[in-house]
Amino acid sequence: MTTTLDTPTTTSASTASTIAVPNARGEAVFLRAETYNLTAREIVYALAAHLTYFGDTLAVQVVDPLAAIDAHMRFNGDLTAWTRGRTPTDVAAVRARAEQIARDYFGTYFPAIPW
Repeated sequence: MTTTLDTPTTTSASTASTIAVPNARGEAVFLRAETYNLTAREIVYALAAHLTYFGDTLAVQVVDPLAAIDAHMRFNGDLTAWTRGRTPTDVAAVRARAEQIARDYFGTYFPAIPW
């Protein structure tokens, strides 16, 4: 598995940025892999999917968060299926836990996500 993190760089009008073109929300790609690119929000959704399918195995470091993200994207890929049938309160709680895991794993590079 090969992944890279995109970190912000300064650019001038004559140089290209290393950050990918923002998506419809204006969010840049944060994580690149061989077969997919993810924004910080999508990373949280992938971790949330893992949490809802397998429990909080990430808290006790049984599963590496990057491996969980990669497995979800390779074998499932649906970033919002885990929200179906859940109350907004449950979705917010799972999302908050997933975002905390991402912040702990990626450190200060992980951007703030306006929900």
